[in-house]
Amino acid sequence: MNVAELTRQIEDKPAPEPLLAVQAFVNTLDVETDTDLLASPAKFKSWLVSSGLATRGIAVSGGDLRRSRELRDTMRALAAANAGGKVDRGASRRLREHVGARSVPLTVDSEGRLDLDLTPARSVEEFLSLMIGIAFRSQVEDEWRRLKLCRNDECRWAFFDSSRNRGGSWCRMDVCGNRIKNRHYRRRHHNGG
Repeated sequence: MNVAELTRQIEDKPAPEPLLAVQAFVNTLDVETDTDLLASPAKFKSWLVSSGLATRGIAVSGGDLRRSRELRDTMRALAAANAGGKVDRGASRRLREHVGARSVPLTVDSEGRLDLDLTPARSVEEFLSLMIGIAFRSQVEDEWRRLKLCRNDECRWAFFDSSRNRGGSWCRMDVCGNRIKNRHYRRRHHNGG
């Protein structure tokens, strides 16, 4: 995992390692700029390798791309629910299907303790398994609920809410928060109230 590169991609409010990798994966879809790093197998491979999440020899097929987009969209829906939305039952079902199709990569240290194997993936299936494993670990460590999607519909960028009360709503208050507040202000004054 290339932490410096993943942090650069996130820009603001990065999650702690290794949840940072899932955050970057979720943000491969940039709604604001209409950019999708999973638009083609070649673009996805380039992102995986430059992010240190896969080996240079990884092959990405059309089917790999479809499964990866599906898991990304599922994780985006779950992160949106973390921001105060309703849990999408379809996302829960899709995640269950992904979990059932994969084994989470684990390592064992000399003391017999299990941990996630964060070695760069040699296949897209290994990468998807790693994303599921990181999501599981972050839920156990009570970090998952802090990974949220910005509530600005024009943004929807994943951010890590490090606030004490976990009440963050926007990836950047000075940008998205102000846009929403100004929009509500104009709407109230336009409607006479």
